[in-house]
Amino acid sequence: MVKTVVESLVQGLGQAFNELKVERGEIGWYHQRKDGESFARLDAAVRSALLEAVETPDAFDKFTFFKDEHYVRNLVYQDDNFELLVLCWAPGQGSRIHNHGDSHGLGDRGARPRGGDAGPAAPPAIPGVLAAVSPCPPLQKLGKGVAGPGAQLYINDGQALHAVRCADDTDYPHGAVTLHLYAPPTRRVLLYEPEQDRVVTRVPGHYSRDGKVVQQG
Repeated sequence: MVKTVVESLVQGLGQAFNELKVERGEIGWYHQRKDGESFARLDAAVRSALLEAVETPDAFDKFTFFKDEHYVRNLVYQDDNFELLVLCWAPGQGSRIHNHGDSHGLGDRGARPRGGDAGPAAPPAIPGVLAAVSPCPPLQKLGKGVAGPGAQLYINDGQALHAVRCADDTDYPHGAVTLHLYAPPTRRVLLYEPEQDRVVTRVPGHYSRDGKVVQQG
């Protein structure tokens, strides 16, 4: 049976991460930072697999869902080593400033926390919230990146926190569709909300899984 583009991508990524896990025992960026050669091999394999897959953009139509209220996270595949998601952004929609724990990930370079003690805070009324603390530490903006079709961006928590946003004046009336890979999967994130003076711990949710809507909010 001929594999689909997505099936071939998942197989290629799975092989790359399995080989790394056998060699190094761990996948996360924290464990790879002292082994530049190992990371370079992984990076090359992952970028090649993703570039080949996005040459057939309609292969991801099944996972493409938008919402008027906020950007949407659509899960394509997940196992213990990595997760693949299609994120859909209407013009002007964006994420909060956030981290990704030990995961290698995709994102725009954003801000770095500068320390400080924290106590309990009122949590926001959104799904998946585990806790909130206050105050939000001061954030130092490090830079801004702009990515168009075909661009590949990499980030991990050792570099910076980050936020992603679709421009208001995008040339694409429906907005943007981005393919995200996190390895290992992001189980919890910290959302930095300086306007509310708090940091929120949240379990990331999915609007759809394998092309089927599972969340109406």
